[in-house]
Amino acid sequence: MDIQIIDGLPIINVKVKYKGREKILEDVLLDTGSANTIFNVDSVEDIGLVIDYMSGKAIRMYGIGGEGEL
Repeated sequence: MDIQIIDGLPIINVKVKYKGREKILEDVLLDTGSANTIFNVDSVEDIGLVIDYMSGKAIRMYGIGGEGEL
């Protein structure tokens, strides 16, 4: 794994695979203390990874960089 330190933060590229399709997400923060992995739905929907509204739910997250449905 190639970890770059940018502004003091560990940054990586992530390959997301879903049902035979894949995508590289660039400049992802590697949070080693996180209990979960969170991707913005807009960044992975083009490979078919979308929210299943029947058995899951979207959660709106807010942060310094803005907000998004995850």
